[in-house]
Amino acid sequence: MKLIKIFSVLFILLLALFFLLKNTALVSVDLIFQQYENVSVAVVMLVALGVGVVIGYASAVGLFLSAKADIRALNTKNRRVTDELNDLRNVAIDEGIYMVEDEDK
Repeated sequence: MKLIKIFSVLFILLLALFFLLKNTALVSVDLIFQQYENVSVAVVMLVALGVGVVIGYASAVGLFLSAKADIRALNTKNRRVTDELNDLRNVAIDEGIYMVEDEDK
C-alpha cells in the first residue's frame, strides 16, 4: 500500500511539473503590501501550492493534536471509571447483611 502511495505522489508531481513547464507566460502580481512585475505563471502557481500545503499541514497538525488531547482525556476518564468499578467489585457484599443480623440479636 505504501508503494502505491509513493507511486501516486510521484505521478502527480510529474504531472504538475509537466503542466507548470507549459505555462511560461509572464504576469504581474499585485499583493496588498507589494507588487511584482513579470513573474512566470508557473512560479505563481508553485507559490500558491506551497502556501496551500503549509496551511493544510498546519490545520492537520492542529486537528491531530486536538484528537490526541481528547484521547488522553478519555483514557484518563476510562482509567478512573475502571478503578471505581474495581473498587465496587471488591466491596464485600455481605457487610450489610451481617450488620442487620447483629442488630436483631
